[in-house]
Amino acid sequence: MKVREHSQSSRDVEILRVTLFAGLMLLIIEMSPIIAGAFYGSESYALVATGLFFLTFALLYFIVLFFVRWEGGSSTAELGLDLDDKDMFSNLVVGAIAGSLAAILVVIFALAFGGQLNPPEVLTADLIVNEIIITVPTAIFEELAYRGYLTTRIVNIVGKGKGIIISSLVFGLFHFSWWSPLGSVPPHLVLLFTLNITLGAVVLSYSYYWSGEKLWVPIGFHFMWNMLAYILFPVYPRETVILPEIFQIEWGITTIAGFLFGLSVVYLLLDKFARKNK
Repeated sequence: MKVREHSQSSRDVEILRVTLFAGLMLLIIEMSPIIAGAFYGSESYALVATGLFFLTFALLYFIVLFFVRWEGGSSTAELGLDLDDKDMFSNLVVGAIAGSLAAILVVIFALAFGGQLNPPEVLTADLIVNEIIITVPTAIFEELAYRGYLTTRIVNIVGKGKGIIISSLVFGLFHFSWWSPLGSVPPHLVLLFTLNITLGAVVLSYSYYWSGEKLWVPIGFHFMWNMLAYILFPVYPRETVILPEIFQIEWGITTIAGFLFGLSVVYLLLDKFARKNK
């Protein structure tokens, strides 16, 4: 009886901790637009928004580290962000290849069937550099927080299948800033976007587990997917696009094919490396 009570108590603490963690992440997400909004229209708006952008990732890192230490751990390397990992580079390459091919498939659908892409004159060096600056911390710290901590802790509570789905849905819902306020984007696109981002999180979660609970494959995938998505496609809904429910990356149904293809590439490449290293 005491053993069962202790087990239930431990489970309750885990649930409380992961709920608190998710709540703090939501506060961080809300922090940037609320504070930056107070400066909208002023000369300091761009500076404040940029500072808050990078502050968001710093806070994510330190919150993850705090929770790891709360559990008795010592560093984020325990979540798979280990700079001394001998497979770091090869796993980053696997993720980058898979993420690139996944996004390219969505591009091919748009090219073949009349979707809208950015015109060549938009594809400048400044755009690429800006996207690198934005995407590097996004890929690293979102993967650390969502896959490294949130997913693994929910999986510990409810099991791998359910845990991946629940944490991925949280990831999808926490991207609400793209379609808020309600009414700014048609309801069917809100649903499609949330389902697509959730599916992307499932892909990243399986990439994490298939690579031995290391973050390098999902970081590589996340980085290249975002780079190609925001360089080659117009940024919807800031810009009007043709048939976003079909062709627009992360909004349209072709994204589903891209993510599933990317997941297949991850599996095949990791399997190939595993066979080679036997």
